[in-house]
Amino acid sequence: MDYQTPGVYIREVDSGARPIASVATSVAGFLGLFSHKPTVDAVAIQATDGRQSLTGKVVPQLVDTKGAIAPGQADGAVSALTSAFRLRRTGLKDLRRLMELNGHKPSIAKGGAGKTRITVGKESVEVPDTVVSTEGKVVTADEALVEEMLNSVHSQFPIDKPQPKNAKDLLEAYGYQFQSAQGTSLMGEYSVPPFAVYNKSEFFRWLQSYYAQYLVENRSIKDLVGRDIADPDEAADAVFEALTEDDDLKEAFRTWLSEPSVFNFVASVNGFYDNGGGKAYVYLMGTGDLETSIRENQADKLGLYSFDDCDDLALHVAAGLTFNQQREMLEHCETRKDRFAILDGPVVSTGDMDIPASQKGFGAMYVPWVKITKPSWFNGEAPDLDVPSVLRRKLIKAERNELHVPPSGHICGVFARVDAERGVHKAPANEILMGITGLSQNINRLEQGQYNDRGVNVVRIFKDRGIRIWGARTLATKSDPQWKYVNVRRLFVMIEQSIMQGMQWAVFEPNDQFLWSKLNRDVRAYLLRVWGSGALFGTTPEEAFYVKCDSETNPRYLIDAGQVNVQVGISPVKPAEFVVFSIGQWDGGSLIEEA
Repeated sequence: MDYQTPGVYIREVDSGARPIASVATSVAGFLGLFSHKPTVDAVAIQATDGRQSLTGKVVPQLVDTKGAIAPGQADGAVSALTSAFRLRRTGLKDLRRLMELNGHKPSIAKGGAGKTRITVGKESVEVPDTVVSTEGKVVTADEALVEEMLNSVHSQFPIDKPQPKNAKDLLEAYGYQFQSAQGTSLMGEYSVPPFAVYNKSEFFRWLQSYYAQYLVENRSIKDLVGRDIADPDEAADAVFEALTEDDDLKEAFRTWLSEPSVFNFVASVNGFYDNGGGKAYVYLMGTGDLETSIRENQADKLGLYSFDDCDDLALHVAAGLTFNQQREMLEHCETRKDRFAILDGPVVSTGDMDIPASQKGFGAMYVPWVKITKPSWFNGEAPDLDVPSVLRRKLIKAERNELHVPPSGHICGVFARVDAERGVHKAPANEILMGITGLSQNINRLEQGQYNDRGVNVVRIFKDRGIRIWGARTLATKSDPQWKYVNVRRLFVMIEQSIMQGMQWAVFEPNDQFLWSKLNRDVRAYLLRVWGSGALFGTTPEEAFYVKCDSETNPRYLIDAGQVNVQVGISPVKPAEFVVFSIGQWDGGSLIEEA
């Protein structure tokens, strides 16, 4: 600041430490599927290049189910087909056909030495015969040569406005053989972005709103409410109100909620709140195949990728998925490294059941399923359970007013409850499971050994102590034992994400000793708070963690590469999974030692 006029001036200065706040550890993301038959709003055109079949979708206003292009829609159809089949200009295979589609009647013959002559009327142009044959076929794969040839031809005979009468004509010019065209949908799935809810009441209102929007987009609004409504938002509001007044719509809503896949989703979220859950993102995807991939594609933000913008999400739940879908969710969490997957085991199982592999423990599996009281809105009979005949005798059948549901939502609620009461460093085990009436299988102490050894957590019934989670292991128990405990993995996720978010201010700062000291100071201050909460092992900070950022961790070649390296080591508290007492005799009585 330049001081010229006498007076009092205020200058703000950096106060020093920039506190690091711990990220949320119990915000859950619930994913569910339901059966959806999309409306026919597109034409799927199938073609082959001789090696593989390709399918492109265009709207029926441009191309019909016979492949014919609508009158006056040639420009739009060409654009749509070019996009659908990714036709590249340099991928042209038949120059004669392209010129004919542009209204020219070419005569193609041998020209001068090494040339092919293309004539239209009295005008002609010659191009290399190593690029175009006398039949008008493109005979080279060199895109640069094709581009040069097209520019030469176009300068004499414009070829950028083809007017085909059917899709077959355009596709053949680019080397594709037309096979078929049939009605389909542009989007096979129904999806809206995840929505944040904070309690059961908000969740149920979201279900009503979601279903109302789904009806508006898939059925006639006049059939739904008896009148036409042009505005989509007003139409959705009208259907939302009708869900509480119209008996037919109420019945349809209850039937939809009672579909097995939807019911598992609803019961899972309700179980989350029964056990102390707070904020949750809820997401339902409609699909024609309930066993489809939930990874889908990232561009359309479908399935697991729909949660990409939920930055505070820490737990992933998808109740009642197939084995392959569970594996996809676990792999998704292992790739992102900022969230933890809670998976359901089979309804009834043995200790040698198949489990998804985990490399670094970003997920845990729980068995068996739980029983809940049948909700008043449930329609129909209890769904058939997928239990092999050899295991049927182990199944504890549900009573008339009970239903079996996957345990992951209830388990997720326990995670949130323990995080709030004790902290993420406390293993979410030896905790009562609330909102349930029983289990689908009784696994005793001897049977649990094989489950525990493989990293599968068991929910057990204890006389006079209730139904409790009796395991705290991740699915990395066998592959990498240092990550075998749920609370250790989740503690590292919290610390890593907290430091990453809290240190954003350091990006593009001068990489010198002043920056290193600030990073040391801020990270150390944060870890002191973590240690003080009981999350780290050690009677002193020096035993619990270390932070190192100096010239040793930042040699010149790393500084020149634009990097600053901070080494952090922490000693997490492990759960007392096996409490062992050694009891011996001595002359004066009995001696109890804690080992």
